[in-house]
Amino acid sequence: MIEPSSASPDARRSGRFGRLFRSRPVPTQTGGEAQPTITPLPMLAALEALAAARGIQHDPAALSAALPMAQETLAAKLAPFALARIGLEAHWHPIGQRAPEPVALPLVVPLASGGAVLITKCAADQVVVLDAAGEQSVPFAALRPLLAGEALHSGPVDPVNGASDAHERDLIRRNPKMWLLGAYLAERRPLGQMLLASALLNLCALAIPLYMRAIYDRVVPNLAIESLWALSIGVVLVLVFELLLKKLKARFVEAVATRVGQAVQHRAVVAALRARAPTAGMSFGAMLTGLRDLEQLSLLVPNAIATLCVDLPFVVLLFTLIAAIGGFTVIGPVIGALGLILFGMVSNYALKLASRRASKLLQARSDLTAELTSGWTTIKANHAEGLFEGRWDVISDHLAIGSKQVRHWSELPASAAGLLVQLVTVMVVVIGVLQIKAGLMTTGALIAVVLLTGRAMVPVAATVSMFARAYQSLAQFQALAGLLQTEPERDVSDPAVSLAPVRGALAVAGLGHTFKGSGAPSLSGLSFQISEGERVALIGKSGSGKSTLLQLLAGLIPAVEGLITLDGHALDRFAIPQLRRNVIYSAQDAMIFEGTVWHNILLGMAEPDAALVERAIRCSGLDGFIARTAEGYMRQVGPRGSALSGGQRQSLLLARALVRDPKVLLLDEPTASLDVASEQAVIAGLAEATRGKTLIVATHRLALLEIVDRVIWLENGRVVADRPTAEVLAQLTGQNGKRAPREAA
Repeated sequence: MIEPSSASPDARRSGRFGRLFRSRPVPTQTGGEAQPTITPLPMLAALEALAAARGIQHDPAALSAALPMAQETLAAKLAPFALARIGLEAHWHPIGQRAPEPVALPLVVPLASGGAVLITKCAADQVVVLDAAGEQSVPFAALRPLLAGEALHSGPVDPVNGASDAHERDLIRRNPKMWLLGAYLAERRPLGQMLLASALLNLCALAIPLYMRAIYDRVVPNLAIESLWALSIGVVLVLVFELLLKKLKARFVEAVATRVGQAVQHRAVVAALRARAPTAGMSFGAMLTGLRDLEQLSLLVPNAIATLCVDLPFVVLLFTLIAAIGGFTVIGPVIGALGLILFGMVSNYALKLASRRASKLLQARSDLTAELTSGWTTIKANHAEGLFEGRWDVISDHLAIGSKQVRHWSELPASAAGLLVQLVTVMVVVIGVLQIKAGLMTTGALIAVVLLTGRAMVPVAATVSMFARAYQSLAQFQALAGLLQTEPERDVSDPAVSLAPVRGALAVAGLGHTFKGSGAPSLSGLSFQISEGERVALIGKSGSGKSTLLQLLAGLIPAVEGLITLDGHALDRFAIPQLRRNVIYSAQDAMIFEGTVWHNILLGMAEPDAALVERAIRCSGLDGFIARTAEGYMRQVGPRGSALSGGQRQSLLLARALVRDPKVLLLDEPTASLDVASEQAVIAGLAEATRGKTLIVATHRLALLEIVDRVIWLENGRVVADRPTAEVLAQLTGQNGKRAPREAA
């Protein structure tokens, strides 16, 4: 029986590996067979136990970084992706009714009721199972009914030929189209079944032509009624079998398309979320178009494989059979096939150009739709409806013309194929009648040749139509390919930095940055040091580079010119999970997602300690807002935080940063939308929450300077002053008269 653990997640995490190899007896039932008592492990904990059993040292967060987690639960399908990050290659395989071979151990085995266990040893029919309570030896026959049916086989990646996660990402970046084809070819079993079904379908297609020839040449002249019934029953059975084969083939195609489509979409989203730098040119419309057309491409590729590997080679067999039965009548289908291919090449090239243009217009319309929905209030407030209506009409007009061209060139091969097939039929009939007159053919042979000709032209026409759809899909796949080719962030920290705790000392040497397409650098030649636990303010006019500098320090933008170090180590040597845990950046325009206040504070992180949450809420000034609402933390914030005021949004963003309790906190204008009283409360809260931590805050508000030790003044991307706070305050007060303003620089 399965016993869910009643311990809290933190208790399970703290005690799990302390009991890792503790054995306990198997409970027994009186008068019955021994029954194992299993306390399941969460999938992520099972993977950690697998790594420990293989002697692999790793950062536990590296397994789950950037993978979707729900209540600390990792989906089984993502387990191979997680293990690939620590140098293990893993695949799911069905588990049999017999105990696994010792060479396959250790095995992660999911349970039918949820969770998983680790099988570590096997002797005869007994297996040693590691669950949340420790190890126990149980009969495999008693364990098997509790299992879900699959086991995760794993092993070290082949150091020469193995495709580690990093190696696979490199292959994807170099040639995403070939990687996509390889993903389909990796589905060998369903593809093999699909190809077998295609071959049998082609053989079934011979039934009607051969049946008609036998009827005309054997049955009708001799009035052989018994033969008629026998042949008719046989061909009906073949037709029923053909229908079943079509259903089976469609099922195999759907299975391959679904698995590969999900894997590619997962890779695309991971590439977007884990890109080392903002993805250039990847707009909302481009990503939407790429993911939408991937569904069409997912179904197209298996059908294309069947057509190229089975249907087209079978055409050669049909042509040979036509020549054997009808002699020179084979000239007709050969000429028709060549004509279809030639016409298809011309029309498909025109379709490729038209699809490329239409794809860009579709992306532009999707981007405009996103602007209309997100900027509706701004458009109405500025009476800009006419501007956006005009933009919509222009794009829609061009898209209508482009779509018309795409439809024309995509439908033309099918229309031409129908005409060519009819012309070929006429040619075959003419040649056949002449051969019947010469005594070289029979009437039954002519009927069979006509039917075989129509059957032979179907794969050729399907190939031309398939290439048309492929040109259209691949033209729109370019957006997704660009996303897959983005450079990813680092997964594993350098050993020199992963073993030592982050203290929070930052240093910048010769740092510069120029955004792509910008004529002037945003930052140039910056050099300074910030000690552990020091509080620093960045001031300067708008556009002086404060926000860019904070994003560089957070590792959100890669440093191309100059060097950034954290605790004396280059920022690029830190794995992203380790960096994100210790360095938190809160932007002034950070996104608030639709959902509750609590959802927006945590954003998927494990629920922190209650005292930490209480401090973050209080120090951010969010407690007053929460206290005034009946829903409390369950208050809905609306799309993009539309149900919150500017000050409430800013308090929520600050609470989101503080609840993560980082070593380094980077804040961009944290009090810009707050009134004077609220600002003073938040400043006092920041002073408390950041005690002993490194704080860098970009601000125009003079009041924030009261809690910092030092001020760095930026102008035009350069440091013009780096002084203690008292000196800067005195200078600002002197420049602005006796009454100092609340705006800094």
